[in-house]
Amino acid sequence: MESTLIVGADEFFGLSLCERMMDEGIHVDVVLAETEDKMRQMYLEERLMWLGRNELFRQLEHIGDQNYDTICIQFGSFLPLDQYDSPYILVYEEDRKEWDKREKTGSEKTVILPKMYGPWKEETEEDGYYTNDVADELLRFLLEPSRHSKDQLFELQVTEKTSKEEAKTKIIEWKRQFSSIFDKY
Repeated sequence: MESTLIVGADEFFGLSLCERMMDEGIHVDVVLAETEDKMRQMYLEERLMWLGRNELFRQLEHIGDQNYDTICIQFGSFLPLDQYDSPYILVYEEDRKEWDKREKTGSEKTVILPKMYGPWKEETEEDGYYTNDVADELLRFLLEPSRHSKDQLFELQVTEKTSKEEAKTKIIEWKRQFSSIFDKY
């Protein structure tokens, strides 16, 4: 995979996935949903400044006609399913019931992401995974040739690589690095 488009990469997981892909040398274009939430906007600006320093990252104002090896669309209000052939819809476990109610186009493939935690959610869920572990597994899945199967629904299986204690340490360090956000709220 040389290039990917992530639509709705304004969630913490989407930005973590961008970082992980760039670590592997993959060009990443993102389209962000607009927000009026000042805290979220400040967080986004800080993360985008961090990610934007990488030549493999590009933020787009609107979706163009460029071809991508992989397209991931985070489930939410903005789902341009009719614009792409076989996009992967990333659905958080807690949004699954809402996703199941939606009418499908038939060309999309859905990846159900497990419960996860990170700097935005301090308490670790007993049955959840650290966001970077989920991003690692999703990238591995997207790089596998078997993902091109006829299946339309994939439950992402994640193996815990980061212990709860190690994750706690990483979260503290992340918050220290981005303290301008967390100190204001």
